[in-house]
Amino acid sequence: MLEEALLAVEKYRDVLNSGNAHEVNKWISDDFIGYFGYYADRDYEIYRGEAYKFGNVETIGAYKDKNAKWVYQDLTRNMRTENELILSAIVDFYFSDQKVASALAMEVFKCEEGSWKLFRQHMERYAEV
Repeated sequence: MLEEALLAVEKYRDVLNSGNAHEVNKWISDDFIGYFGYYADRDYEIYRGEAYKFGNVETIGAYKDKNAKWVYQDLTRNMRTENELILSAIVDFYFSDQKVASALAMEVFKCEEGSWKLFRQHMERYAEV
């Protein structure tokens, strides 16, 4: 099951880097909860499924001409349960090959009705860029 889950995560990351928000949102669980603490102007934000998907459409759309790319350096990965993969990674974010942000991420992917979905995500600013 671990190999299947890791292959799904790689596909998700490829879709994320494709710039198609509607395809990205197919990978997001309706039960998604995300905690994001990498903002410069506030402590953190909490997002739930539909709000996160709406935000993806707006954000990824705003990146259209910036050649946005997320590069993951996995730190840990383990099956938390038979249907849940938990990962930690450093995620570097680029515009046109220039790094603009770096975050420490913890993500949980869950197999829901035969498809792996991003179920939980916690991101903290990792380093000043």
